[in-house]
Amino acid sequence: MQRAARSAVWALPARFFRAGAPVLAADKESLLQLRRRTGLPILQCRDALQRCGGDLAQAEAWLLEQARRQGWSSAPVARERPAREGLVGLLREGPAAVMVELSCETDFVARTTEFQRVVAQAALGAMELCRRAPPAARACSQHFLQPEELAELRTGPGGGPLSEELALAQGRLGEAVSLRHAAWLRVRPGAGFVSGYAHGGPAADPGAGPVALGTLGALVACGARGVARGGARGAALEALGRQVAQHVVGFAPRRVGRARERRRGGKEEEEEEEALLAQEFLHAPGRRVGRVLRALGPLCVTGFVRFRCGEEPTGDVTSR
Repeated sequence: MQRAARSAVWALPARFFRAGAPVLAADKESLLQLRRRTGLPILQCRDALQRCGGDLAQAEAWLLEQARRQGWSSAPVARERPAREGLVGLLREGPAAVMVELSCETDFVARTTEFQRVVAQAALGAMELCRRAPPAARACSQHFLQPEELAELRTGPGGGPLSEELALAQGRLGEAVSLRHAAWLRVRPGAGFVSGYAHGGPAADPGAGPVALGTLGALVACGARGVARGGARGAALEALGRQVAQHVVGFAPRRVGRARERRRGGKEEEEEEEALLAQEFLHAPGRRVGRVLRALGPLCVTGFVRFRCGEEPTGDVTSR
């Protein structure tokens, strides 16, 4: 009887055994290579190789196109993992500047050229949105992008949706990647300039272009009475504005304030320590920021924005 059963099995049509052939056609080495290149799930990689007849290059191109269209992630759990690392990107253009924060899970990924490229794209997209915003009536205006605005950002003028690039980066890098914050600060043309500083960033990457990268960053709106930007005097004011941005990064003020704050102890004294102009200047110990700006400028600060990876951003604009 056993012999008859074995004979019956061998008599089965060959198609029953060839049913698994398309799966096996995607050989293990190609499958692993495609998984490493894209970071997408193994089943999606196998399906791509089957569709493309085992051609690795075609399978990778097909997968990336599907990722663009459908927003695939590298793994279902990627969105659930904490993303506390990342980079801040800072871009200045004329009387305006933007700053973005892109988050990931590890410092290793934050220092890859792929991740830095997406940070630069996010900054370009934020600047494009800033250009299209209606002019403000005040000498200095500040705007923190809302979630719906973040979702609509492009990769720059004429570029595609930034959300697609985020999905691709997440697939390639194998970590949760998201745009957490973005903001701009701008002044009326001829009313001053916006300085900026990024601290703690990786070595300069040519792919990031004019975007400065760091783990902390600050934008500072500066007004200078009767002094045009440019020339020796303008360069000196630019350098002074950059020093103020460095101070904002290091001392983390909560508001612009005034050079002379009332000291009555308790809450008032505590608030004074949070006022930028009343703080002891990083680059002139023993002297307050406001007094240094009056003496060396004269330069006035009308607003600032500060980002630090993993923290809520801060900023303030004066009523002037």
